[in-house]
Formats: sequence, C-alpha cells, structure tokens
Amino acid sequence: MNLQRTLLDIELQHWRRAGRPARLWWRDDDARGPTPALERLLALSLWHGVPLTLAVIPDEDPASLTWSLATCPLATVAQHGVDHTNRRDGQAAGEFPHEWRRLRVATQLRAGWARLQALPGAQPVFVPPWNDIHPELPGALEDCGYLGWSAWADAGDRGPLPRIDAHLDLLRWKSGVRFRGEGRFLEAFRAALRARRRAGRWEAPIGLLTHHLDHDEAAWVFLAEFLDWTRARPELAWRSLGELLAEQAGARHQAA
Repeated sequence: MNLQRTLLDIELQHWRRAGRPARLWWRDDDARGPTPALERLLALSLWHGVPLTLAVIPDEDPASLTWSLATCPLATVAQHGVDHTNRRDGQAAGEFPHEWRRLRVATQLRAGWARLQALPGAQPVFVPPWNDIHPELPGALEDCGYLGWSAWADAGDRGPLPRIDAHLDLLRWKSGVRFRGEGRFLEAFRAALRARRRAGRWEAPIGLLTHHLDHDEAAWVFLAEFLDWTRARPELAWRSLGELLAEQAGARHQAA
C-alpha cells in the first residue's frame, strides 16, 4: 500500500502548488430505518466533521429516522428511488419500466418525496437505485421541482438539473460484497484527482460512495481512517450536497 500512498501524495503536491483544494462529498445509499450500522455512520460524520448525504428509500417508515437525523446536523437526506423495487426484465435493474412515460414517472417521484420531505435535512434531490437513468427521468425531475440529482460518475443523460455524482465506491460487489481494499481505493482516488487536474476541472467534486448496511469491519475501519486523513490534508476540502448544488446552479445561471 505504500506505493499507492506515495503516488497519491505526489498527486496532492500538484494541487497544493496550484493552491486549488480538491472538493470531496459523501453519499451513503439504502437507508430505510434506524439500525446500529446507521448510528455508526452518523457518529463518523459527527466525529470527523464531514457532511453526509443519506440516500433514503421512501418506503416502510421513513419517519422512524427522525430522531437519528435530528442528532446529526451534518446529515442531508436525499430520495433514493421510490421503493427500490426492480420492475425491469433482463440484467439491467431499474424501478421504472422503459415503456413508462414522463407523467407516470413524475407521479411516482412525487409520491416518494411526499414520504420523505418532513425528515430533518431533507432536500428534493433524487438518487436513482442501481444508478439507472430512465429516458424520462431527467425531464420528470424538472417537472417535479427537484433541485438536482446524483448517480454514478458519467452514467447516462445529465439532463437540465444540476447533477452531483459519486466516483469512489468503498465496496466491491462481485462475488460477494466486501471492502474494496486500500490499494484499489486509493488508486481510484488518485486517478480521479489526476483527471481533474489535467483537464483543468479543479472545482469538479469527487464523490465518496458508501453503503452502511453492507460494510464489513475492514470497510468501517478504513472509512474512519480515510475521513481522519482527509481532514488533516489542506489539499482536500469536504463540501455538503447543498453547497455543491448551489454552486452548480449559480454557474449555470451565469452561463445562461
């Protein structure tokens, strides 16, 4: 792992010399209700002072999350689908069948948001399960008045609204869910930093993706170490989802 850490440090030196701190943000998917894993996640956010976006599935009883969220002012709630149910045939999962039209998608979106909007920190931001971008989704989100949305990096149509994606998955999903490994994770982080620097996209955020319900102990330990390490690096700056959406909206307004 020393090689990956050395290469990452070299990359961060470029950012330090440029005086342009890289912007990070954190999204965690699949929350449904209070669990010991969720409490551990929120405690990490508070302890390290890192803003967290919790993508909550709007089924079962979202209101059961109220107390947990009220104790973590750094947490923002986004809408993770409408019920996280696969309605597709074939290998590619998705909540909305391809034949659904824009109005039907929008109706489902509104019903899901209605179940979440009273939660502390809730913002009308949509996170599609399985990072599936239905052809009608971008337009339906605009129709429903969402502020933005978030998927996996560069997946599908970007649409008319601000989109803040995730790029660094803490877990591996093939052949059983487990921690990705320090070497693989740090190399992916370095590659994301390097790509932005070379393209002059200094302000493009890099999103950390976690799934608290699926973490093994190795993932939890590394996550805590990573958050602690980033907070001590002047080349890195954590941002909340609300801050990033506001910046993107302002940039779009200026461009228009």
